[in-house]
Amino acid sequence: MTNKQIFDDIIKLILRIEHLNVFRSIAPNLTIRENNVLILLYYYDSEFGKTLTIKDISCFYEIKSSTAIQFVNSLEKHGYIVRMNDPKDKRVTLVTLTEFGKEMGEIISKRNYKMVQKILETQEKEELEQAFQVIHKMINTIESIPIETLSYRKDETK
Repeated sequence: MTNKQIFDDIIKLILRIEHLNVFRSIAPNLTIRENNVLILLYYYDSEFGKTLTIKDISCFYEIKSSTAIQFVNSLEKHGYIVRMNDPKDKRVTLVTLTEFGKEMGEIISKRNYKMVQKILETQEKEELEQAFQVIHKMINTIESIPIETLSYRKDETK
C-alpha cells in the first residue's frame, strides 16, 4: 500500500466516522454533545438516582461551565430537562430530566446497548482489543499535532 493510498484511506475513515451519527434519528433536534449530556443525565438518574449540577456536567466532559450551560439551555428548550435551584444551596443549579427526557434517554441507552452487542457478536475480543489500541494511538497522534489557525479569510485581504 502506498503512502497516498494510506492517506486516502485515513481521510475516508475519518469522514465515515464523522458521518456516523448514531443519535440523529432518535433525537434529531440535538447535537452529538447535547445527546452526550442527555445520556450522562439519564445514566446518573437511572443508575444512581442522582441529579447532576451544571458544574458536574462541565467537570465530567472537561468543558467550561458556559459551554455546559449552552447544552443545558438547548436540552431545556427542547423539553428534555428542567433546571431548579438546589434547596440546600441556592447558588447551585440542578439539572433534572423531564419524563420526555427519561424516555429519550432510555431509548438511546437501549440503542447503544444493541450496537455494542452487535459489535461483540461480530468481532473477536482480540480483534477489538487490537482495533482499540490502533484507534487510540491514531487519535493520540492526531491530538498531538498543533493546529495552526489563520486569522483572515480570502475576502478579508482586499
